[in-house]
Amino acid sequence: FSFKLPLTQMPPLKNLTLTAAIAALSAVMSPLGAVTIFSDDFSGDGSALNGSTPDMTTVGAAWVAAPAFRLDGSITPTSGSATLAFTPVDGQIYTLDASLLGVTGNGNWIALGFANGQSVGTASTDRFITGNVLGTGWMFVRGDASVNANQAWLGLGTGTNGGTTNSESWSSLTNENPGGDVDMRIVLDTTGGAGTWTATWLARRPTDSSYTEVRPATLMLTESMNSVGLALSSGAVDGQIRSFSLTAVPEPSAAALSLGIGGLMLLRRRRLSLK
Repeated sequence: FSFKLPLTQMPPLKNLTLTAAIAALSAVMSPLGAVTIFSDDFSGDGSALNGSTPDMTTVGAAWVAAPAFRLDGSITPTSGSATLAFTPVDGQIYTLDASLLGVTGNGNWIALGFANGQSVGTASTDRFITGNVLGTGWMFVRGDASVNANQAWLGLGTGTNGGTTNSESWSSLTNENPGGDVDMRIVLDTTGGAGTWTATWLARRPTDSSYTEVRPATLMLTESMNSVGLALSSGAVDGQIRSFSLTAVPEPSAAALSLGIGGLMLLRRRRLSLK
């Protein structure tokens, strides 16, 4: 295995200690360690999503989805959720993404998130708020601005609506109404180990060059989660899911140790041979 870095990206290694050089290399090499856990572009037909396998899955999970979700990304204006079994572990930076088209619905919403529990293929009540699947770190975008704002949640509190714990509103981007075409992203950082996991919420419009942070990094209320997915509100929300993905990058030190030490040893041997 070999790799090349542009000279403009390669940090100067002269006179660096081994530890400092590893840290410098990890800054430019960490993307090489990214792993796609799930990826689905919803390019199927109009049949039910439930029981299907994403385009890419490294853990063998299949969608467990309410009747509202279809293989082509279309949804029936009702409620429910679609989840994939997945349990995060320490030492990773997870990025959960969904791209939505034409979200409408008189204040109702489409959500993305990490969750505790699994959807039920025949149920329309499991929607990250209550029931069999509770959102832990999740967010939603409303169809329009007639009822409240978009929300970002920590979730998994107590009571019948445990998924609605600790919410913050996030405004629509570029002062437009909520809904329409929007990408949502949640970054779950577990690199600090148990008791330190955080989530950060981001969003963007198709014309935006980058994501906007809509809720800053916040300590998780719980680290008990075993699914990721999507949810619909109890009202008439409509739109289309264009894509869904979950990726992971190990903490930078791990990436550097796995990819950088060999290169550093070669560089050191070369310097010694030139003396």
